[in-house]
Amino acid sequence: MSGSYVVNIWFISRLAGDQFGAGEAVEERFRTMNTSSPVRLVRIDIGDEEAADIGLDVPAGHRLWIEISKFGQIVGVVERSADEVGISAATIKDLIRQFADVGTSNGETFPAERLPKASVVVATIYRRVDLLDRAVKSLLDLDYPDYEIIVVDNRVGSGHTPIPEFSDDGRVRIVAEGTPGVSAARNRGVAESRGEFIAFTDDDVEVEPNWLRELGIAFAEDPTIDAIGGMIRPSELETAPQLWFEEFYGGFTRSFRPTQWSLELTGKSDPMFPYSPGHFGAGCNMAVRRSAFDQVGGFDVRLGGGTLCVSGEDLKVFLDILFSGGKLAYVPSAVVYHTHRRTEEQFMEQVYGYGVGLTAIFTDLITQDPRHLIRILKRVPLGMRMLLAPTKRRSPSLINSYPRRTQLVQLAGMAYGPIAFGRSAAKVRSTGRR
Repeated sequence: MSGSYVVNIWFISRLAGDQFGAGEAVEERFRTMNTSSPVRLVRIDIGDEEAADIGLDVPAGHRLWIEISKFGQIVGVVERSADEVGISAATIKDLIRQFADVGTSNGETFPAERLPKASVVVATIYRRVDLLDRAVKSLLDLDYPDYEIIVVDNRVGSGHTPIPEFSDDGRVRIVAEGTPGVSAARNRGVAESRGEFIAFTDDDVEVEPNWLRELGIAFAEDPTIDAIGGMIRPSELETAPQLWFEEFYGGFTRSFRPTQWSLELTGKSDPMFPYSPGHFGAGCNMAVRRSAFDQVGGFDVRLGGGTLCVSGEDLKVFLDILFSGGKLAYVPSAVVYHTHRRTEEQFMEQVYGYGVGLTAIFTDLITQDPRHLIRILKRVPLGMRMLLAPTKRRSPSLINSYPRRTQLVQLAGMAYGPIAFGRSAAKVRSTGRR
């Protein structure tokens, strides 16, 4: 954990003392609040339009998040209370009616010969061995005719046990990148790749078998698309902090409908565009056409995990593509499942890091073009209202359960972001890297 994070959390704990109790009591709560989630995550498919009771081992009235699919594609998530049987046939009939008009992808009928060659890059520091094994196994099970998997070992220093080979069929290659940071690791993966587009995911993610196919279809059907974000769903909601992430951010992605953005297409229809995080996707489920990646120069090594800026490298690539005249797309049929941080300490550290990364990105943009400063300042009042007093629910939860100091933690990170970017940029300059 970074020193700046510890200092800011201590300050926030003191500031929030009137709510949680001051001093050691706050710190003890911060360390120990890792209770089980009050929500049960359930996945059902309503595509066959047949309704029958679904038995669950939860008491009547227990909160359920029901992830609804039609013919295998996720079309929505709702909160319901468990019935005596779990989920009754009447509830399922109601969901069938509610999502009757929602369409699904026709990816299975797309001809394989039209799909471009793809590369999948996974950066890792090999701390979560079981999760990395699970991630690579899901990638080996992809339904795609021509692709490769590049695992980038981003551990710093020498003496590490080599990452073992995952497969003997030649689709998986392991390369090393000694420069710390997910940006440097992903750039190395791209340099080693041969695909027409590069898909990125993380070592704590499982991909759906049709994930790469849905990305490839989007690129093949629309040559003007330069980068894609896909849907990211939680693999579990077993602890309260995992639920908090969904409630506070709306998860990584909030929409279930395909969307496209460009400076020309979107214009002024979204008052926060293009400076609003979370619209376009995240680094654990994104893909970039090689030509667009080369045009913007790849991931900025001053940003992202493993640097002083902690996060933001994925959003910065999306913004660089937009500002260079490119087009982004959101493809909800390209689904991955992410394992959220399980403890309160991990959750708060993540919230702080996202705050740091956000304003670090803005600082980066302003140093490139000072006109961004006026555009960003115009959006600050609305952005602060959306953070501190959101008018729309970000998740299916009817009542949010995350601690109120979560907002303060993010604001503390945002306050530190410009300083973090300055320090990170100086460090990169001193080593002669981009």
